[in-house]
Amino acid sequence: MWGQRQRVPTRNGDLWVLSLTEPASDLINSYYLPEFKFDVIIGFMDAFGLEYLNDVKAPAVFWIPIDGPFTDKWRHFMRNAYKVIAYSRYGYGELLKWYPPSKVAYIPHALKTDVFKPLDEDERALARVELEEKQGIPRNALLAVHTGANIGPRKNLPLLMDTWSRLVPKHQDDPPHLFIHTNAYAQFPRGYDLVSWRIMLGMDKYIHFPQYDPILRPAPEADLARLYSAADIYVSNSSAEGFGLPLLEAMGCGTPCIAPRNSAQVELVKGRGWLVENIPEDDYCTVPVYVPLLTRYPEPSQRSLLRKLEEAYSNPDLREKYARRARRFALEYSWEKVMPQWFSFLDKLEEEFSLFKELEAGLKA
Repeated sequence: MWGQRQRVPTRNGDLWVLSLTEPASDLINSYYLPEFKFDVIIGFMDAFGLEYLNDVKAPAVFWIPIDGPFTDKWRHFMRNAYKVIAYSRYGYGELLKWYPPSKVAYIPHALKTDVFKPLDEDERALARVELEEKQGIPRNALLAVHTGANIGPRKNLPLLMDTWSRLVPKHQDDPPHLFIHTNAYAQFPRGYDLVSWRIMLGMDKYIHFPQYDPILRPAPEADLARLYSAADIYVSNSSAEGFGLPLLEAMGCGTPCIAPRNSAQVELVKGRGWLVENIPEDDYCTVPVYVPLLTRYPEPSQRSLLRKLEEAYSNPDLREKYARRARRFALEYSWEKVMPQWFSFLDKLEEEFSLFKELEAGLKA
């Protein structure tokens, strides 16, 4: 579709899919704005990927992930933003350190709670049988799941696997298994060769990957929900998350989570899962080179992660308690509860634009 367009009829009107070429702002200003007469443009991705919106001749709203302390570099990438929306409470708090409340908002991701929901007992048992047949994961073994792209170091997948290799020997009579739903084989510098790393760790029997590349062939949401529901725990080892949608998806399926105490992961997991402590920042933290924001990421302590994994393994009653809390919490992110926030935000924009037009007319008169 590069350089083309597509109209998709919906029950609410036509949805236009418009491609962009460089320079994107010129294309929008010269062609799309005159044709479609946008009142506002809402950009959704990392701020540095939306920098072109600063030169668009229409009000631009940046709906962005904020996964570390906000910086002047970050602000520069959206220097002409009309509004900035964070999709985590953590990010919203960071924005308030730099902008007046009238400039910023918080609207989270929504979750299809009718898709990401717990399986009934019989279906869950069947899902475990399927994993046993396809992956060799014993149906009664403790199963942890992680989903995330093997791109760059932020997810800390090799460290997660290394920590898992220290958990397994503690439970030789009933060893736990880890399924990482990712593109397991990647090439430098994009990602890690996790297949070779698994062999080096001696974890061929206990760490599992999909038999396809999820980036080239993404799994249907129903299949992901089935995987989450089959798991006993979901585990994240990320240095930072702008939101942490896989965590919420797992929670929607009634699967309790382990995650580091950083960024948006805290607001999702605290009180309904296990939080991993960080390495003290005066000992070590990361200033990532792969995002041009000059922010800091605390790094999760693998010793703390191992302790939390051990606690989850040894406490089925606590897993069950967290599972119930996780599902109740995830229901607060249903589309039925999130969309009114968007409607309210857009209504306020419309009121502001109407006021500006009245003022402009008054000045001209």
